[in-house]
Amino acid sequence: MIDFVALDFETADPTHPCSLGIAVVEDSQITLVKHWLIKPACYPYFHFYAQKIHGIKKEDVEFMPNFGQLWQEIKPFIENKTLVAHNAAFDISILKKTLQFYKIPVPKFNYFCSYLTARIAWKDTKKASLDYLCEQEHIEFKHHNADSDAYACAKLFLRELEILGIEDLRDLQKITRKVAKDERIAKQERDILKELRRQEKLRFNDNSTS
Repeated sequence: MIDFVALDFETADPTHPCSLGIAVVEDSQITLVKHWLIKPACYPYFHFYAQKIHGIKKEDVEFMPNFGQLWQEIKPFIENKTLVAHNAAFDISILKKTLQFYKIPVPKFNYFCSYLTARIAWKDTKKASLDYLCEQEHIEFKHHNADSDAYACAKLFLRELEILGIEDLRDLQKITRKVAKDERIAKQERDILKELRRQEKLRFNDNSTS
């Protein structure tokens, strides 16, 4: 059975979180969903587009604690855990940058991306966004609510593991590493082919003008 913590940040601007949601999975079951409103370090500034997406306003977080003040409450869900997020590069970057801002040591954890795993589970899918896949898999949630997104991510990741027949996340790690290696090789081959075509075009132009 599989344990992990799905998480989702909503931000006031590209780097400062104003909301965090988590969904704790134990023995492949969601056992806890939790949400925090966070007073961002950039307060009172909220980027208009971010505010439009998640609907959180500066008034909503005026009297909320900042991330540094919340850390001791959040830490048990992060430290030495396996984290999962949709587009994990974004959420993990927010987590690390925020910890560094408050001069908090980054704890040990590992993580997986449900977006990248979706690309493996549904190889022919045209889209792999959270809302698209959740509609496909009949997972109901309220998009851009951090706790609801975390819940949806957890449900989706469990579904991906089921499709892939994964019962140990170490097996998924091996698969994702192989896929990443294959993608790097494919990109290198595309780059080489592109360069060969460029050189061929240059030679053709040189011959045409000589």
